[in-house]
Amino acid sequence: MTQASVNLEWLRELTGGDRDLEEALFQEFFSSSELLLTQLTQALESDDSNAWKSVAHALKGVAYNLGAQQMGDYCMTAQDDYEASRDVKEPLLHSISQEYGQVKAFLEKEIS
Repeated sequence: MTQASVNLEWLRELTGGDRDLEEALFQEFFSSSELLLTQLTQALESDDSNAWKSVAHALKGVAYNLGAQQMGDYCMTAQDDYEASRDVKEPLLHSISQEYGQVKAFLEKEIS
């Protein structure tokens, strides 16, 4: 994963370089993202397009607020394509989950 996937420069400007605040933000990002990914999966499984749209929107905000641009972009596509078929949503959910895993691994290295 490249640093471009998480805009740390923007994040550090936002936090004033406060490492404790950054770590708290990372932990909040992890817990929020994991909960929202579970909800997005449930929305897919239940074929609830409105829930899919709502959860994708929330996850997009979480990602962009942390500077995880690619993850946010995937979530924006999921939000915009909320009425798409399951065949479209499944690979999109996979891409979001995979990008989340990469962002999480990158941020965990930043913490240690």
